[in-house]
Amino acid sequence: MQNVLFEKILKKPKVSIIITCFNLAKYLPDLIESIENQTYKNFEVIIVNDASFDETEEYLDNLINGNFISKFFRKVKISEKKYKVIHNDTNLGQFGSFLEGLKIATGEFVCLIDADDVLMPDYLMCHIMTHMNTSVAFTSAGQFEIDENSTVHSLVSLASSGYQNSDFKAHLGDEDEIFDIQNKINDFDVKVLDNKSVKFGNWAWGPTTSAMMRKSAAEFLLRYPTPKDWKKGADKIAFTFLHLIGGSAVISAPLFAYRRHKTNLSSANPVIGNFRYLKPDCVKLYVGYNKRIRFDILKFIFKNYDYFVSRFNPLNVKKMIFAVIFSIDFYTLKRAFKSLFVR
Repeated sequence: MQNVLFEKILKKPKVSIIITCFNLAKYLPDLIESIENQTYKNFEVIIVNDASFDETEEYLDNLINGNFISKFFRKVKISEKKYKVIHNDTNLGQFGSFLEGLKIATGEFVCLIDADDVLMPDYLMCHIMTHMNTSVAFTSAGQFEIDENSTVHSLVSLASSGYQNSDFKAHLGDEDEIFDIQNKINDFDVKVLDNKSVKFGNWAWGPTTSAMMRKSAAEFLLRYPTPKDWKKGADKIAFTFLHLIGGSAVISAPLFAYRRHKTNLSSANPVIGNFRYLKPDCVKLYVGYNKRIRFDILKFIFKNYDYFVSRFNPLNVKKMIFAVIFSIDFYTLKRAFKSLFVR
């Protein structure tokens, strides 16, 4: 009876997968293939080419025109009419590119995906399942780690939202059992977070690809006046703001492979996700985010105050403002102090 109801009356939500790509053409086939293998099929894909000067434009033209074989890429079979492509005339950065994709997204949920990552088959299903059982603005999943050659380096990551720093029981099995990621996905925990458990400006989630956002919440960001200020760190501005207005939930399962290579922000970190091994430029960038985020979000709210009041009512908007103003805590101060010793 339930399945008949969904088939005839109720509709399953659509997910808009927004991929931002700047000079990452060689990784796109792996990502597209992983999207085509999703168990949840109600999705569309919007690829934003952020003024790349590698083979990205050629690959996307081949993808859309049905000519999937070129000297650069292997054959990739894609779903018909699910793909849209945007070519930016100038480089907008990841946040600006995401907003361009968001403008034409038709799904009730949206994901901001890095072009160099890979999704597990149940990525969309687990996120949708979590959203259907919570009322949060976005969900964030765990990750495992691969390198530029797609070799797996670790099935757990210190940079993952679902990482649990605990001992584990070792069972020595065969090769397939060692790399059985699906087992970790079949049995996962979800933790719902609010502004009391995670103060504004702190970080409790995975990187960009980890998340699925409610489009109704993400659309607030279309009013952000200066997206070029966040050409890097799109996840910081997006996730921090969405958590402020609607809370979040973290999924312990590793639902995607985060690719570490020489050109991404964290570079090829030798100790997976460990803050102490970040390069000085990267640490300074992260500290800079924490310095700016409060002022930028307050300015954003005040600039659109009437709109926020119409959506949330005056009392809740004031609560948001106070949550930002009084969000400095020991963790933030400790990170700022550490940054003084980075040269």
